[in-house]
Parts: sequence; structure tokens; C-alpha cells
Amino acid sequence: MSVSFTAQAMALQRALETTRPRSSRLFDDPLARDFLRGPLRAVADLATLPVAGRIVPVLYDLIWPGPRPSAVARTRLIDDTLAEALADGITQVVLLGAGFDSRAWRLPAIGRACVIEVDRPETQQAKIAALRRTGQPLERARLAPVDFEHDDLAAAIRAAGLAADQPAVFVWEGVTNYLSAGAVSRTLSVVRALAGPGSLLLFTYVHRGVIDGSAHFPEAARWVRSVARAGEPWTFGFLPATLPSYLAARGFTLAWDVSTAEAGHRYFSPAGRHDRASRLYHVALARVQCRG
Repeated sequence: MSVSFTAQAMALQRALETTRPRSSRLFDDPLARDFLRGPLRAVADLATLPVAGRIVPVLYDLIWPGPRPSAVARTRLIDDTLAEALADGITQVVLLGAGFDSRAWRLPAIGRACVIEVDRPETQQAKIAALRRTGQPLERARLAPVDFEHDDLAAAIRAAGLAADQPAVFVWEGVTNYLSAGAVSRTLSVVRALAGPGSLLLFTYVHRGVIDGSAHFPEAARWVRSVARAGEPWTFGFLPATLPSYLAARGFTLAWDVSTAEAGHRYFSPAGRHDRASRLYHVALARVQCRG
């Protein structure tokens, strides 16, 4: 199986953000460009040029409306939420479906934490190769190769060294919408079983109405078609109204749930930007309920 196209697309979107002027960019991800190869690397390189660089994100949004601003807004919101959790004393981070996430290398607050990255072996191997090319220290993250649909997630995370008696932040970014309902439920059960007291689950999801046709979003049709053409169609989503009860039945308490459009308003407006993220994509934070 090849490296996930959506993982590469996310790296490209973060690379494009990193080329923006420092005064208006929402984050720096200097490794994002290094994870890219072929045409996507060429796009990222083009974005670094003085004049063309300003045009590339505009053209990207015309071709694929919605994904880039939503990816940027969700990245910044997760960065900020993770930094707050680490500041509160949590010292373990589990990245479920890490892809080409570089938080273990780029976030100062994560430096003292134990970081475990869970993903398919093919993506992890490509990531390791890129990190070696750039001379990054591989020990920043412990790797747990897993297919969420078939492998023993709990065993892999335990083998990577998670301390089950200590709190952790489980970051599940850009994954639920590519899984089956059963895989989502099983993953939540594993997190619930492994999480120490005070643990958090920070995750993203798409509005279920996009998948079953019960809700309309202007950018949805082209976005759904693009991921389907890439061979990675959306297969699962939540309804925001029923998310609290779904989580509660599985041992979690929803703390907050915001669309990337809301997150974009929070971050883009103060930076003087007019990027429009989507209402169909959400970021949510849940607290793991105490067992007993």
C-alpha cells in the first residue's frame, strides 16, 4: 500500500502556510516541505518564490475550495490546545494517525513529553526517510505501526511505552472520516482503556450530513469528489447534535466542539486575513471519564 495521499496533501497545506509572511502566518512547519515529493513538492517549492508564492494558495483554493483554510485553522487550534495541556502538566502525547505531523519536532512545549506516533507502516517509513534526510533526531517520537481497521492498537501503544497510570493527550487529527463506524468505536474503546486519569482526546471529524446527503455545504461536493478520486473517500462522520451522547456512551465527556469556520474566524481575522474555512469540518476536545 502506498503512502496516504491525504497525508501528503496536509503536509502541502502546512508548507504553503509556512511560506506566508511571518506577520500573518498562523504557524511554522519547516519540515512540511521535506515530506513532499513529485508534483506536490514542486507546488511547495513554487510557493517559496516572491511573486508566484502569493498566487499558489489562491489557485489551490480555486481548484480545491475548503481544505487549505480548514487544514490551517485546525492545525493552529490543535497546536494551541495541545500546548495548553502540556502547560497543565500532561507529559504524554499519542498521535493517532500521525501522518506527516511534525509537532514532536516543531512545538517547543512538547520537548519534554513522551510522544508516540501511530500510523500505517508505509507512511511511517516515508516519514523516517525524510527526517533522516534533514538530520532531525528520530528519538523525538516513538513509532507504533498500526492499521486502525485490522491491527491491535492497544498492544502497539503499550509496546511504544505509554504509561497507563499517567495522563496523556490523544490527538486524532484527520482520521475518523476515513474509517468505518466500527473502527472509530473500537479506537475510542482503546483510548478509554489506556488513558490515565486526566487524559484528553483531541480529534477532528466531518459533518455526517456531507456523507449521507442530509446537509448542504457549498464546498462539499468538490471536496468529497477530490478525496474519492484520490482513493481515500470519506466513510464516517458525526452529527454535532448527537456527538455528546455518542461520546458519553463510550466513557468521554465533550468539552467543546467547533467547526474550522469558527476556528478560522478566531485566527484569520486578527491576522488581517480573509481565508474562509469550512463549517463541515470540526475539531473537538473530550475528557476521559474516570473509571471506577
